[in-house]
This record gives sequence, C-alpha cells and structure tokens, in this order.
Amino acid sequence: MTNAVPFTHTTLSRLAAGLCLSASLAACSPAPSPLPDQLGAEFQPGMSLDDARRRLAAHGTTFSEKSSTECLALVERSPNVSQLPPQGGPCVFGKIPLSRSWYGGKSDVILQLVFSADGRLADGHFEQIDSLL
Repeated sequence: MTNAVPFTHTTLSRLAAGLCLSASLAACSPAPSPLPDQLGAEFQPGMSLDDARRRLAAHGTTFSEKSSTECLALVERSPNVSQLPPQGGPCVFGKIPLSRSWYGGKSDVILQLVFSADGRLADGHFEQIDSLL
C-alpha cells in the first residue's frame, strides 16, 4: 500500500491559480525602456549646467542639485548613493517616472550627472529601476 496523497480538484485548482497569477505578473512586468540610452546620448560631456537643467525639466525630471562640497560629503557618507565620483563641480540626482502597473509596480529612470569645476558635464549615469510597491 502506498502512502501517496491523492490530488484533489482543490489542489489542482490552487496549483492552476498560482500558475496563472505567476504568468500574469510576469507578462505585466515593464519592458526595458529606451530612455536611459536616449538620455546617455542627449547628455554629452561638455554640456553646461544650465542646459542640463533645461533638458531635465523638459523630461519631467524631479531632481536635486548638490554643490561640489555636498557631492563629496554624500559619497563619503553613503557610497552606495553615488554611481559616479565627484569631478570638482556640482552633481545632480534625479528621477523620471516611466510607468505604474495595475498590480502596484512602478518603473522609473534614476540619474546622476557630475560636473567639472567649470560647470561642464563630466559624466552621467542613467538606469531603469523597476519595483513592486
């Protein structure tokens, strides 16, 4: 005699429901956005800080600008916050909302711009972040 537990309709229904839920969540996850690459092409080294501000505003970016001293202190206090080392000038951290899903997920592009002491863009980092709320 075997001690196998028989499958019941309830067990099969739960298994099917779980698979359907998993498949629907996977199907609804956001596709990679072309925006990070587009921003990388748009924000080229040598761009002025004023031009960068205008372009960020045109993209609907929420951003904060930090002085060179604040940039350096931020990297020293929280090295995980900054992807790029300070370059002697101000730095900008920002977020551009991309989408929200019906199940509570959201997708944003986060960015960091670092400027040299003369106020010209030295480097930029743009990354899509997807999360469940």
